[in-house]
Amino acid sequence: MRFTSIDFEKANKDSCSVCSIGISVFENGNIIFSNNFLVQPPGNEYLPLHTSIHGITPEDTCSAPHFPIIWDMLREHIEGQIVIAHNGCAVEFPILESLFSYYEMEMPAYQGVCTLQLSQQLFPYLNNHQLPTLAKLFNLSFSEMLHHNSQYDAEVCGFVFLKMNQFFTLNSSFVPENKIKKENIKADFFTEAFSTKRIDSSLIYPSEKPKYENHYFYSKKVVITGEFTAFPKQRNKLAQILFDCGADINTSISKNTDLVLVGTGVGPRKMEKINALSIAVMNEEELLELIKDFINT
Repeated sequence: MRFTSIDFEKANKDSCSVCSIGISVFENGNIIFSNNFLVQPPGNEYLPLHTSIHGITPEDTCSAPHFPIIWDMLREHIEGQIVIAHNGCAVEFPILESLFSYYEMEMPAYQGVCTLQLSQQLFPYLNNHQLPTLAKLFNLSFSEMLHHNSQYDAEVCGFVFLKMNQFFTLNSSFVPENKIKKENIKADFFTEAFSTKRIDSSLIYPSEKPKYENHYFYSKKVVITGEFTAFPKQRNKLAQILFDCGADINTSISKNTDLVLVGTGVGPRKMEKINALSIAVMNEEELLELIKDFINT
């Protein structure tokens, strides 16, 4: 199967303000072409909010070509092809229409597939269907530092789409069959994907008292987020230690949270929420110093 994965970043709220286009072409499970194209948006006008997301500035695109020039390099990979994008139905595909309308160009025919909508059908029980969530679900490496780099996101989206096709039976329109047979899914796939972050309910709603009542964590409402090198795929083990030390383990961040233990791979939006609520944070080094006497007990 051959398909093209795309991702756009915008300079401002205007649907035509594309400043970066990431494209990755997959064939038989491999990337055969991948690139990132800077695009000069109309007027080269940026909003600070958008720059804060993707890091692109007016200086970066002041000499970049406008979309019609870029299209000459993209045409063969999009026209008449299967084109996928995460949230494509709400972002990339409407933006393409806006660009072709703005520059009075003929809109190409292609088969668009939105991996966000597809994931909502395949995994209705997920708390969210963001690209990082799906990457982790399929055990794909994902870098928050590279997130919102158009080329990187296009590549990750492509690999997510490959995994969807691998584990599920999709029809020619890339819609799941009404009945997805469990045996078509790799054994223990979902168990492995979710168990690493699952915390036993007995630690969240305890019936027993903690072992130590004079520890730093005693009575503090604590949330664990990210990955910890000392506890690889062992969040429940960490939660057990914290509970023994008297922590009140919570699974979501709120105004009542006293402390968030922050590992690697935490998304910027979660950090923004933590900062907005003025919640104290603790990194892994600080955490290990406090629980070093309990790790091997």
